[in-house]
Amino acid sequence: MIRMCWREMELAGAVLPAGCVDEGERVRLVMPRRSQYAWLEQMFPAGEALAPERWCLWLEADSASFQAGSEEFRRRVGSILHHRGVIANLSLRENLLLPFLYDGDAGRLEEAEARLDGVADFLGIGSRLHEQAGERSAYTHGIISLGRCLLQRPRIVVAQDVHCGMPPHRLQRFQALFAQAMDELGSGLLYLSTSEHDGTGLAFASSLAARETDAALEAMA
Repeated sequence: MIRMCWREMELAGAVLPAGCVDEGERVRLVMPRRSQYAWLEQMFPAGEALAPERWCLWLEADSASFQAGSEEFRRRVGSILHHRGVIANLSLRENLLLPFLYDGDAGRLEEAEARLDGVADFLGIGSRLHEQAGERSAYTHGIISLGRCLLQRPRIVVAQDVHCGMPPHRLQRFQALFAQAMDELGSGLLYLSTSEHDGTGLAFASSLAARETDAALEAMA
């Protein structure tokens, strides 16, 4: 069993409760958008490796623990972030394969390329893989990020209010693709949302909420 854990921490004016998400479990974490971005920075920390007692976020797998940002963590944890899936000057194909193009593992790249056509067809972009991405909608950002997860097959997925900004007809389509992909992957899902009414259409095993710090509440008064 694989589990992603985090300590209680204060992030951008909100206190996040400690928690975990297990492989196959779906957990929602409600907090302001500014705190979401601060939390995501914990997934990709800069600097040297820290002693385990100083980790804010880590992965427990195969009787071992891995710090956020480590190679072991990155290979097991995928992300689907709000309006951050597409790089404009790359093709859609290159965008889907981006996590595999520069990690130095030719075997992983070959496996991803072998699955690419099937994933692209599932997403409805099979005939457009060689188009330059350009400026794309929230929907396209979402499905490209979702496609990367289907190629990577992470054990834990972190998603961030991906549905926001999608028109109703696109939202319905994305919800269906997202739910089907999560069922197929069987991954744990940590969904970062600004509201308990998140519009995902998913059922969550538990829902945690950050609380505003006293200083943040005073600033808003």
